[in-house]
Amino acid sequence: MSNEPLSWSDFEKVEIRTGTILSVDAFPEARKPAYKLTIDFGDFGIKRTSAQITKLYSMDELVGKQVVAVVNFPPKQIATFMSECLVLGAVADDGTVTLLQTERPTVNGLRIG
Repeated sequence: MSNEPLSWSDFEKVEIRTGTILSVDAFPEARKPAYKLTIDFGDFGIKRTSAQITKLYSMDELVGKQVVAVVNFPPKQIATFMSECLVLGAVADDGTVTLLQTERPTVNGLRIG
């Protein structure tokens, strides 16, 4: 991991936005336990991603949860699935991910800054 400072213009390139999880599916083809998420980012569209969040979250409790994600990475092939965004979370040493969320519900697609 690099400790090289980012410029303000570097940070402005990263589109971190709020979105609401519409659906969750199992992802048995993934190397590590993961779910497939479909997330509504409002004016920025509906995007799909995979997330290794199975330790703390059940599929049922994730539907309707608002999350924070990077929405302007290029699509990435993960096993048989094309990921279109990156859901953000705090990653513990054992790999357990705790999702980042806003303190209150927001409009889908709001930029995090």
